[in-house]
Amino acid sequence: DASANEGFTTGKPWLPVNENYKTTTNVSVQDTADNSILNFVRKMIKLRKDNKDVLVYGKYTLLDKDNKDVYTYTREAAGKKFLIILNFTKNNAAVETGLDLSKAKVLLTNYPAASTGGTLKAYEAVIYEIK
Repeated sequence: DASANEGFTTGKPWLPVNENYKTTTNVSVQDTADNSILNFVRKMIKLRKDNKDVLVYGKYTLLDKDNKDVYTYTREAAGKKFLIILNFTKNNAAVETGLDLSKAKVLLTNYPAASTGGTLKAYEAVIYEIK
């Protein structure tokens, strides 16, 4: 929370506390912010739990294998197919999935809207359900 040492201890922490802990990095602030990292992680956990057959046990297929900037793969099971695209760089990155995304549904993204046109924003992550 916004109290001293982010509410973790009344003692002296062995690691420094983030300078912005009163306004950004504490749980009480992140809990109420729809686009916070905390709530994004909660959404990821729910998506995985609700689609365990696909995301945990589904058939894995690596796509765009030679692309060093982007990790792209599909998971398939129980009549569902998900496409996961992750840009691990601080720059925009091109991606080639070889899939028709015109009818794909965005299930989760860490930006307000998922990128289109085969280029991901810096550190963008998108999970699609392919129809």
